[in-house]
Amino acid sequence: MKEHPFCELCFKNRVLVPVEQVHHIKPIAEGGTHERNNLISLCKSCHSKIHAKRGDRWHNK
Repeated sequence: MKEHPFCELCFKNRVLVPVEQVHHIKPIAEGGTHERNNLISLCKSCHSKIHAKRGDRWHNK
């Protein structure tokens, strides 16, 4: 979050939204790691959307 203080998905659309959460691109349960290349800094809204698309039961933890 220090490296990317703004949501990386919002930032791609030139919108500056502060980071609130970090998302594992490949989930730990599926063999993902805590390495930087498997993490993305997100706002709660983008994080929720990612999990909703995946069909996860995750809801703004």
